[in-house]
Amino acid sequence: MRHNRRLIAEMGDAVQDHLRQALRRLLKPLVRLLISQGMGHSEFSEAAKDAFVEMAIRQGEDDKKINRSQIAILTGLTRKEVKNVIDRTRNTDEIVARPSRPSRVLTGWFSDPDYTGPYGIPIELPYDATTDEEPCFVQLVRTYSGDMAPRQMLNELLRSGCVIEVGDGRYKAVKRDYQHKQLSPELIHRLGELGYRVFSTAATNIDNETLGHGYFDRNVFADEGCTDQVIKEFDKLVRVRGQQLLDDLDIWLASNNKRIDEKEPRKNTGLYMVHYVEKPDENQSLRELLLDKDIDVEA
Repeated sequence: MRHNRRLIAEMGDAVQDHLRQALRRLLKPLVRLLISQGMGHSEFSEAAKDAFVEMAIRQGEDDKKINRSQIAILTGLTRKEVKNVIDRTRNTDEIVARPSRPSRVLTGWFSDPDYTGPYGIPIELPYDATTDEEPCFVQLVRTYSGDMAPRQMLNELLRSGCVIEVGDGRYKAVKRDYQHKQLSPELIHRLGELGYRVFSTAATNIDNETLGHGYFDRNVFADEGCTDQVIKEFDKLVRVRGQQLLDDLDIWLASNNKRIDEKEPRKNTGLYMVHYVEKPDENQSLRELLLDKDIDVEA
């Protein structure tokens, strides 16, 4: 009996390990987009907590009320974190987006008396101080961005045009608002819809232990990869042939909707076709990347 319990536990651990690996892989393109739009880990973490609480509630028994303790057990969150998610969701007007680190640094530079002149104008700062009393960029970053590396922060502010170098190793803040290249609300909404539908189908199919009981989920790929030129030609083919198939399916759905009983419950359904292209290094694990890049953990 003990052997069976140990075997079951080991199988459960293996499943968890595989799930973590799959999660890391599917998050890579999403996190790349989040970083480009100025969203950091804290905002992502809060969104993840919201999703965990929602799905725990949805998976609860329909005829019973689920309480905070049960949600905490299912999600691994603390009861306080569960309460915070519920309170925040109920009071949506109180949600305030947390400024990015570059924005916080610029706010300090434009508003903190230690870094502004007599008329509230940001003073020019050396990168590092020569005396304890001298204000400098390094101290500004430590005050308003915690453990962020000052040199990387300076490079990003210079790149964005918010800061310029004025000579003698001194820097001047010229723009208070740090902005990433913004996506439109329509594109962000499409991202959520596309991601939800693709992952929903994948999770449903994987959750069906008996092969063939899920939804259509097929793919075709080049066994040994393709050159950029072949990828361009393949993309043209996919656009033409794929659009033809989608047009046929659209006509079929429209014609069949007309003969459906209006009293029957309905579910949204459709088909996504996505041409994907991935670089070889995107398959690297974080461990392989760290070994390859020789990251300076002290910087």
